[in-house]
Amino acid sequence: MNKKLKYFCYSQNSINTYKSCPTKFKYKYIDRINWKNNDIDSRDYYENLKLGRDFHLLCERYFSNISIGSYDNVPSKFIIWIEKIKKLIPIEEDKVYLPEYELRYNMNGDYLQAKYDLVVLGKNSIEIWDWKTESRKLDYKNVENRMQTVMYMFLAREIIPRIHNMSIESEDIKMKYYQPEFDNEPVTITYNNKKHENNKNKINTFINDIKRTEYERDKEPISNGLRLTKNKNHCKFCEFNKLCNGEEVHYSILEDEIYGT
Repeated sequence: MNKKLKYFCYSQNSINTYKSCPTKFKYKYIDRINWKNNDIDSRDYYENLKLGRDFHLLCERYFSNISIGSYDNVPSKFIIWIEKIKKLIPIEEDKVYLPEYELRYNMNGDYLQAKYDLVVLGKNSIEIWDWKTESRKLDYKNVENRMQTVMYMFLAREIIPRIHNMSIESEDIKMKYYQPEFDNEPVTITYNNKKHENNKNKINTFINDIKRTEYERDKEPISNGLRLTKNKNHCKFCEFNKLCNGEEVHYSILEDEIYGT
């Protein structure tokens, strides 16, 4: 195992990056290259990321019971979006609202982490909410098997009932992806024990592959090791395309699941 992975904390982003391309994982998490262009073509892409972060901040303030203010300096679309969310998730006295909620978990020596846009705790229920401001409309098929869904629901089942002294079953957990630009209702993912065990196996499999990969190109993988590979089909979706292949980055098609908000 590469020494930089000894205390590595695995997130849905890092596992997704490896899943997309092991070489990209090496650039981001082993070499720790923060690649960002400031050319004209990239401006819209980074502006959209900022737009998503700003909207997440607005939601955090609302669910933290912090005044949003007068909306004087808020984009008009945000006003429409936050009013939709207020109707969809009204604040109820018997529920607990945890915006921008972070969890870490030691799974047999491997560290996992997640940061939820919103967790709503009922007496016998856990709802995970994720705001999506990306321009591509999502459906159940898009999100059911996303690594974000896998990681978030797995960690919610493993940790949240312990922290908050809840007695619940896997079926009491739901994850809801909401795109205020498109819909009035979220895409809802249900859960059960079989999915939970499958999610655990998926996470373990990817972490084991990450740890077994030889990230130094001039070294042969040791016994049971994996050679570093490049997923050429992913290059046009990757911000390292210019660094890796000498080709321009097409920011309009960067992968939403990894880079979107």
